Amino acid sequence: MNTIKEFLPANRDLASTASSGGRIEMHKMEGPLLLLAGPGTGKTYQLSRRIKFLVEEQQVNPKEITVITFTAAAAANMRARISDPRRPETFIQKNLQPESICTMHSLGFRIIREGAALLGLAADLSIVQSDPTKAIFMGDAAQLAGFQRAQADQTSRCRQMGHCMMDDSSKCRVCKQYCSILRACDAIDYDDQILLACKLLRDHSAWAARYRAQASHLLVDEYQDINHGQFELIQLLSTDRPQGLFVVGDDDQSIYSWRGGSPQFIRNFEMLFKKGARVESLLHSRRCHRKVLEGSLRIVENYDKDRRQKGTFTYEADDGPPILIHNVPSDKREAVIVVQIIREALPSKKVLVLVPSRAHATLICERLRKARIKYLAPEPQPGEGLLVLERLAAWIQNSNDNIALRECLETVLGTKQSPVPSSRVRTPEKVELREQALQQVSNLWRPVLERGVSLWQSLTESANRSRVLGFAHENLDQLTALSAADDLAGLLAQAGKSLQPWRHVNDFLEEVANWVSRPGSASDAGFEGAVQVMTFQGAKGLEADTVCVVGLEEGTLPRSGSNRDELAEQGRLLFVSMTRSKHDLHLFHARSRSGAVSFKQLHRSDEQHTLKPSPFLSAIPRECAEEKFHPAQA
Repeated sequence: MNTIKEFLPANRDLASTASSGGRIEMHKMEGPLLLLAGPGTGKTYQLSRRIKFLVEEQQVNPKEITVITFTAAAAANMRARISDPRRPETFIQKNLQPESICTMHSLGFRIIREGAALLGLAADLSIVQSDPTKAIFMGDAAQLAGFQRAQADQTSRCRQMGHCMMDDSSKCRVCKQYCSILRACDAIDYDDQILLACKLLRDHSAWAARYRAQASHLLVDEYQDINHGQFELIQLLSTDRPQGLFVVGDDDQSIYSWRGGSPQFIRNFEMLFKKGARVESLLHSRRCHRKVLEGSLRIVENYDKDRRQKGTFTYEADDGPPILIHNVPSDKREAVIVVQIIREALPSKKVLVLVPSRAHATLICERLRKARIKYLAPEPQPGEGLLVLERLAAWIQNSNDNIALRECLETVLGTKQSPVPSSRVRTPEKVELREQALQQVSNLWRPVLERGVSLWQSLTESANRSRVLGFAHENLDQLTALSAADDLAGLLAQAGKSLQPWRHVNDFLEEVANWVSRPGSASDAGFEGAVQVMTFQGAKGLEADTVCVVGLEEGTLPRSGSNRDELAEQGRLLFVSMTRSKHDLHLFHARSRSGAVSFKQLHRSDEQHTLKPSPFLSAIPRECAEEKFHPAQA
């Protein structure tokens, strides 16, 4: 079994093996095969053709085909594509379609659920997906292992990488405690869906053979986004029949290093899969015209020297307009210009606005609202008060729900009346007092792990041992008593006191209104004429006729102090953002931004505080772009 430690630099020129325009029928090639699929070169089309070729020409049983996509939406899109009779090149009769078209994590969960007994897990597992809840449990685990709660950060990062090599290090000792807590709650977390699936396939050969038979032909989309654990799962599933492995990806679009995604899995494909492994390039762009693709390619070529060479692209579209680089005086002026561009594009063109963060979208969304232009944007959570009450309800209905109770404990101990110092304290004395108080809560898990009692029973047994535990038990006990007495008014009043889900009446009223209106706005997701406002990372997989990319200043993209690898990934992030464009591409950098966005105090009279354009912009060839200077308005 290869590991990431065996990776060596690889940078082969694929021009000799690439097929210009996709004229070679790559979907018929035997694997292990990697298709390098640049933006808009038809990777979904190739995957669909591969499935059709297998079931119709090769008479492969659909139950022997597994298709892995990056998101659930991509899986649904793949299913829709092969089910559409209007697309005869990819249409497949229902009875010939693979059953298994899913994400990597849903496949892992299916393997775990079906083999739960072999892993010593409960059959009715739940998944802890909330990052705040994971952080609470990780902190408890660190203290149980004899460390400070902050030690959990290292363990959490390690699990996200997906490369589990258990030893006696501090991060592994925390991990063991964390997993023990989850198992006591009949739960796994998001990372476990891959880690435990790999363990099951490694340790149980008969079980591995069963799933390998279902993946005799394994198709993987967005291969550049996999981490080490996902790579291992692919290897475990394809080891008996590597010639059935067909993966599609592009190292230029690898942007998820924070969770272990690495372009090295593409750059070392031949070494990792050895005999017969081959790499081909898709070099006909059906989305971007020449100026957009070549302009964005220069950024990754300049900042990512280890990238795989793809060859020379050809283009479906006629050569389009140059990339416009807007030098604007402020974010306020930027918002005005972006909305002007949107007005000119609508209603005939689809528009996408990409931002580094939600804060960068605030002024643009305000302008869109004032202009009465429909838009879709990632909405912040309407509020957390009702979610607090939902967790209370879950625990009241099932006193053995340790996860819900631990979340309620965190809330109760975070109120103003709590004897536990706030999470915002910074003095060493207060920080230590908080650590000691939470150690008492963490210790509640010991009877749960040792005797199998519920967390509530453990708290009840320990309530008289300290002020912290007594305070928590008293408040929660009153809530359960009021619930048992069917005293709704009393329960709501006590919940307001014990949990403090809202600080003010207006906070409560606003959250209720936001939650009620949320389903209505979500149902409009498909309406025509909508402008989409997305973060750079959220734009992956999207495309639009007109794309505006804002916030391209030094210190934002790239971030200050970035090392070589970070610069390379941030260049790839801009490449992904730019190549969403089918026709018009507008790039914006502002000379000043509000402090809330730029985190700097900017003064027009002080030249040294003027924001500088991102150095990535200077890599775009002049024949692909034009600069447009917008003076400050008098």
